[in-house]
Amino acid sequence: MKYSTDIVVIDLEATCRAEGENEVQDSNIIDIGAVRLDKRTLEVTATFSELVRPRDIPVMLFITSITGITPEMVANCDTFDKVGQRFVEWFGNRNKAVLAAFGVYYDIPLLRKEFRAFGLDFRFAFVGAALDIRALAMAWRANNNLTTTGVTVEGTLEKMGVTLEGTFHRALADAKAAAAILQFFHMGKGSVDRLEGS
Repeated sequence: MKYSTDIVVIDLEATCRAEGENEVQDSNIIDIGAVRLDKRTLEVTATFSELVRPRDIPVMLFITSITGITPEMVANCDTFDKVGQRFVEWFGNRNKAVLAAFGVYYDIPLLRKEFRAFGLDFRFAFVGAALDIRALAMAWRANNNLTTTGVTVEGTLEKMGVTLEGTFHRALADAKAAAAILQFFHMGKGSVDRLEGS
């Protein structure tokens, strides 16, 4: 199994004004995590992880209860203009990798929104559409006679028999978990075995 480019699996944690109302236009990124998978082996070759100080919406208490990220943790962090630029530099040549996420309908539009809000050029940094790992998870579940409703990262990994050490709901951890699904989908096993660390 070979892809034509490396795959960069990203995950974003965001804050929003009200619980259950995490619309892209009313959210700010507070944590960005990514893993780069080699196009031939799908092995993790690099990771990116940074907290982000939100510009418009403070870290709300219900967000802290989900992610563990507190207002104090992001208070002295850079805003997205600087973190986004560092992510682009880490990502490298736009023709050498493609973005992927579990459920691209939220993470990619939110990333685009933050790029726009801070005057960064999304299309200069990234090429093509993003690979939706959630769609791969649904296909795997359907092929294994499992329900395809309410598909989650954790539930899919459980059905795949993949156990990862660590805690979900931090960006790098969730990017690693999504990468494990992609690896398992193609190879029947994964090299990601823990969520924390780089």
